[in-house]
Amino acid sequence: MSVKSILEHRNSVRHYDPSYKISPDMLVSLIESAGKSPNGNNIQSVRYLIIDDPQIQKSLLPIAFNQQQVADASALIVMLGDYKAFQAENIVQIHEEGFQSGYFDESLRDFLAQAAIDYYADKSDEELGMELTRDVSLAAMSLVLLAKEAGLDTVMMSGYDSKQLKAALNISERYLDVMLIAIGKGIKAGHRTVRHEVHKVIYRNKLT
Repeated sequence: MSVKSILEHRNSVRHYDPSYKISPDMLVSLIESAGKSPNGNNIQSVRYLIIDDPQIQKSLLPIAFNQQQVADASALIVMLGDYKAFQAENIVQIHEEGFQSGYFDESLRDFLAQAAIDYYADKSDEELGMELTRDVSLAAMSLVLLAKEAGLDTVMMSGYDSKQLKAALNISERYLDVMLIAIGKGIKAGHRTVRHEVHKVIYRNKLT
């Protein structure tokens, strides 16, 4: 199935077969591929908290405003951005690994690492949060497309109480929670949605 076909046929599914299980290996494979998504300066800030214990999923229902897919989906993935990824130690290590893999020489290794460190050095918490949100969103989009290709259904969710979720799952302030993704086998197709005609969203050279 082409990417275009996946995009044209994917819907947000909210009704899942609670008896359907996704193997841990399948989830790991999907996440491994989603990890190839573009990310700023290759600092690899995206983290995936998989919740597949039915009791924990059920306990999160009120935190997610009683959206039943939280409990019925095979798994709930909390998409997180890790503020620690901005630290020089992480940036240097990643570029060293790239050097050791033969992807660039020492000069380029040092240039790329220092450029990334300098880029993030003076950014505010709000700006860093925007960086994380971008990286997590790109990975999340890849994940739902990969899931659809594998015959699974998903829905991205921002409808939950962030503070309560982090408290319930013991997620520290080191992490920014960006969204939840419910994944599993749908038992009712998601409803069709309308999109703007393409000429309504394209501008050339200036906004009018």
